[in-house]
Amino acid sequence: MKTNIMNEQSPLYKIFTVLMFVVSFVYFGVFRFFVVPSGDDYFWWGPSGTYLLHHMFYGPQATYGGSSNGRYIGNTLEIFTMHNLWLAILMYAIFWTLLLWGFWELSGPTFLSLVLSFLFVFTLQDGFLNNILVWNAGFINYVPPVAMILVYIWMVDTNKDKKPSRIIPLCTLILAYVIGLFTETLTIASIVLGVLVILYFNKKTKAFHITYLVGAIASAITMFMHPGYHEHNLYHTTTFNLSEIWLNYSKITHFWLITFNLALLVGLLLAIVLLAVQSDFSILKKISITLISLVFLAYYIGINIYLKQLKLNYMYGYTKFNTNLANIEGIISLLLVTFIGYCIFIFFKTDAKMWLYFLMTGVIMGQLLFVSAPINCRGNFETYVFMYLIAMRFVIAAAKNIKFRNLFTGLLSLTLIVVGAGYMNVMNTNYKVNSVRVQDPKFYTGKASVNRYVPYRKFIWVNDLKSQQAPAYWKEYFNIK
Repeated sequence: MKTNIMNEQSPLYKIFTVLMFVVSFVYFGVFRFFVVPSGDDYFWWGPSGTYLLHHMFYGPQATYGGSSNGRYIGNTLEIFTMHNLWLAILMYAIFWTLLLWGFWELSGPTFLSLVLSFLFVFTLQDGFLNNILVWNAGFINYVPPVAMILVYIWMVDTNKDKKPSRIIPLCTLILAYVIGLFTETLTIASIVLGVLVILYFNKKTKAFHITYLVGAIASAITMFMHPGYHEHNLYHTTTFNLSEIWLNYSKITHFWLITFNLALLVGLLLAIVLLAVQSDFSILKKISITLISLVFLAYYIGINIYLKQLKLNYMYGYTKFNTNLANIEGIISLLLVTFIGYCIFIFFKTDAKMWLYFLMTGVIMGQLLFVSAPINCRGNFETYVFMYLIAMRFVIAAAKNIKFRNLFTGLLSLTLIVVGAGYMNVMNTNYKVNSVRVQDPKFYTGKASVNRYVPYRKFIWVNDLKSQQAPAYWKEYFNIK
């Protein structure tokens, strides 16, 4: 009798999953080798980074601005990984693989969830790709902490009905403290997560829930005691003006939160349609949910086609955008979020993790609404992580009872292989072109910037602006005297 790899209980499946995560580790390690640093990477690699490292990341605002902050672990890792390629490769391989493992475990360790987890990276909108996937500074500050948050949620989930090991409270104390020293948004979100877990378990709260919250609070105190947050800083500004908040949301941030995440929206909305059709709801309710889903789907496919005609700046936002269209877009994005919440209520009412993902998306995005400068897409990467978990749950539930589930999973697997190979080819091509252009003598003497762009510009931060390459780094990298 043949063993079916789709059977999650089979030894073959278990061996296959281990192999997949080994392949992931190797893939991301090689991927990081090909990453071309840009912009801030050289700031942290150079004398500025050295100064800040030796002064607890505090320096004159006029010189260091937003880099004078309490991101102690994120900043330190950025400096060390820029000075040691092997460490950079190791960090990149570990935390991308850990993030994908978190998706898989939290979504139910099935073959379909495994494939969907590995597809995550290749569904990233261009802004996240450019600012997180192919930029060391972006990766190091945003991927490790959110990956560790998923680890904590997994620990809570796996220990909800059993007595945890005695060492777990210490582990969660350290875990929470480390998570909070990367970015301000996740520092606060981590505290909220700790509170939500304790409120949910109420009288069944366990020691490791409490130690996580203690670690998160201690981390926040450590971060926000940094003197950089108590001085006037033009780089980091906030606003409580409702008109300005709506303007920023409608013209800039909602695109990263909703509109540009087309792959996720297509999967999520089609899954809702399937679930509605498969449900025992009344005919009227089935038709209503299906029509609303299809209207949203048609709208977002259409608006993305339209937006392709408009030019994005190098930070993946629109410098100018029609105010009336922006208002409509912003309102529709809020309606979609409301609809997703309603669908969670009718399909996954008792699924605590789904509500947690939904709330965490709101907690993170809620903080970003008050930021008036700098506004960039990086913070929304963390909201995308939780939205992807929601979408995965919908897709897995919808696929559970369809006859062609194995075919569907097979097609997704083929897509994963093709797109993964394509991304690696792009990175390799850019690396080779960059290796030639940064060895131009004129570039080293400061008489000229790099003499050409790489073939795939969005795979280098800020679309490979020539001014963002540093001669000193490449001279040392290639050991040129």
